[in-house]
Amino acid sequence: MMNPLPGWLHGLFAVLPTPMVAGGDLDLESLDRVVEHYLAGGATGLVPASIAGEGDLLDEAERRLVIQRVVDRCAGRAPIVVGVLEDCTERALAQARVAAECGADGLLVKPPKGNAQGALAHVLAIAESLRLPIILLDNPEFGGSLPVSLIQHLVDTVPEVCGIKLEEEPTAAKMARVRAVLGPRIRIFGGLGGVHCLRELRHGADGFFTGYPQPALLAEVMACWRRGDLAAARVANAAFLPIAMRERAHPATLIGQRKTILRDCGVLRDAAVRQRASERCEAVDQPGATSSARMHRPIHHA
Repeated sequence: MMNPLPGWLHGLFAVLPTPMVAGGDLDLESLDRVVEHYLAGGATGLVPASIAGEGDLLDEAERRLVIQRVVDRCAGRAPIVVGVLEDCTERALAQARVAAECGADGLLVKPPKGNAQGALAHVLAIAESLRLPIILLDNPEFGGSLPVSLIQHLVDTVPEVCGIKLEEEPTAAKMARVRAVLGPRIRIFGGLGGVHCLRELRHGADGFFTGYPQPALLAEVMACWRRGDLAAARVANAAFLPIAMRERAHPATLIGQRKTILRDCGVLRDAAVRQRASERCEAVDQPGATSSARMHRPIHHA
């Protein structure tokens, strides 16, 4: 039997950056300001410790600290959806349990690469273990491919699947196909920094999962669209686009770009990012590169 869609699943879900100081230690006081910044900017939900939040670079203790801090600071003002990003089902279940123990309201689940049966088994195991609402992460560059037929099968088979963050381009065309097949049975969200937001709204998007650093600009685009003022939506979109386009043009430094903007407006104490061990040798051979430019691989999905 299909579960009703959560009433809270709509609008802007802010994919939160994880504040750090030089050297890579967590900055939890800045994380409190991050929560307030995105809520004040119109976010209807918060997404800590996901990929654009460097969640894949946090150890288990750090992930728990970050998620719990966001839950506590938010204090029920908005739902919390936590990324479950491991390809291994056992490790994904461990991530999901930590999120549930911290008080998460839902899970953003990345299906593993492989065949459809593997994706179904992975999502079903998480659903049956936690019974929390699941939003699928659909980005073939990062996780498993989700053709429309598989999305339909997951919705039909796993009652907890209630949403999708759809980032397979062209996104609007795929959103239209998903909406045609599933109608109101699923909530559809854009990502990719909101760069396609107007087109996606026209083709059935219910909102966005993104860490775009000036959330009020994207919230204004959505507000104009929802009240049917298309001219105002286009004006708001023109104000929103420059940052989104710059992120798309330079995906390798996306996290650093966002953190720099948040630092410059007083939200973050430092724009530090965490470097992968595999990137250190490559980074030292790039004289003049900023720390954020050295420390990021491409990010295409937030």
